[in-house]
Amino acid sequence: MEKLKKILLNKKNFTVAFSTLIIILIIISLYVNSLLNKINRNEKPPVIDSAHNDSVTSRNGKPRVDKNDIVTEEDKDIINILLIGKDISSGEESSRSDSMIIATVNNKSNSIKLTSLMRDMYVEIPDYADNRINAAYAFGGMDLLTETVTENFHVGIDGCVEVDFAGFEKIIDKIGGVDIDLNIDEAYYLSSISGLNLKSGTNNLTGETALKYVRIRYIGHDDYERTERQRKVLVAVFNKLKDSNIKTLLDIADDILPLVTTNLTSTQILGLATNVILMGVSDIETYRLPADDAFIPATVNDMSVLVPDLQKNRELLKEYIGY
Repeated sequence: MEKLKKILLNKKNFTVAFSTLIIILIIISLYVNSLLNKINRNEKPPVIDSAHNDSVTSRNGKPRVDKNDIVTEEDKDIINILLIGKDISSGEESSRSDSMIIATVNNKSNSIKLTSLMRDMYVEIPDYADNRINAAYAFGGMDLLTETVTENFHVGIDGCVEVDFAGFEKIIDKIGGVDIDLNIDEAYYLSSISGLNLKSGTNNLTGETALKYVRIRYIGHDDYERTERQRKVLVAVFNKLKDSNIKTLLDIADDILPLVTTNLTSTQILGLATNVILMGVSDIETYRLPADDAFIPATVNDMSVLVPDLQKNRELLKEYIGY
């Protein structure tokens, strides 16, 4: 009889514990879902394989896309998210993309990589005349920019995340600024335009100063260093958040997510976030397109542009990403 009582008691305790766990998981799921619902949605999915691709020719008179060369979503071990910084303030309607970075999560190599796309690259834009790559966003938002990246560089884009200048500043301020190593020219320039007393070496930059930093174009090697600064800030954000506890991350997400627009679903976002956390990545690698010695500076229609060797850049990008 005593044995039976113990068995029933253990069974009851197990049932209570299991039920409590289920309730906790449901509450967490509802809370996370409420957070994700705060994100601004771009309802139209990326156009990667549109019908007109077969009929539009490139500047060389050849088909714009060899679809067999494009890495598709079947490569599930590698996820590419296009990060877009909008050259616009809240309330305005249209703009070019100020920054474009492919964030790659590679499950095969347990790595996260960032690849900047220089905005002056002269590329083919589907259904439009050839132009700088950042014009694609002005013409058709994240959908056309996605298609432009895919058609020119032959890698699939699984989704986009975009933020404007005001959102960028608020995100940086929410996490307490970012620690950035400034050289003497950067420190002098930022001090002169902000009234701060910044020194060469590591400085904690607020959102406003960080925005000025990532937009510096005429110090150092022009837009080449500008894209490097953008990647440095993203890496600094990652380094600041990677050791935070769940409560801190959820608190930050509560304020940050309403500043973000994406075409990813809540399920995709949750899966991606879980994936990154479980990978335990400590460092992020960075890259830039066009790669060195794989483009020609030129003037086209009174525009200073970079004309990339597309074949060479495609090969280098795929190799870097890990295909």
